[in-house]
Amino acid sequence: MKQVRNRLTFVRFHHFQHYTRKGYTEKIPFDVYKCECGNEVVKRRASVKSQNPNSVFSCGCLRLENAKKLHSQKLAANRNKAGRKKGCIPFNKGKVRITQNGKIRYVDDQQLAEIYYGVTSSV
Repeated sequence: MKQVRNRLTFVRFHHFQHYTRKGYTEKIPFDVYKCECGNEVVKRRASVKSQNPNSVFSCGCLRLENAKKLHSQKLAANRNKAGRKKGCIPFNKGKVRITQNGKIRYVDDQQLAEIYYGVTSSV
């Protein structure tokens, strides 16, 4: 698995959170970090300094960038997989969906004018 570079830079100490468990109290330090994108965030020091894959690497901007990349890759991969064969055009392309007598129909602009306005155009 590729290791992601940490985008957070330590700015200053923020506070301690006191956590009591089984009779003893633990002080957990929280620090202010500045991300490369410009946001300042307060994160737990152990989460940022840790080397495991679940540690914090950014303010949340990295997650958004990865989601955008993944989404664009999926779109590129599925571009020709829209439930039809490659090169086939769906029958309702460029048509308008209307409901007549409880039935759904797809009509183009000329048919729509004929239905609603009674206009017939000779081309």
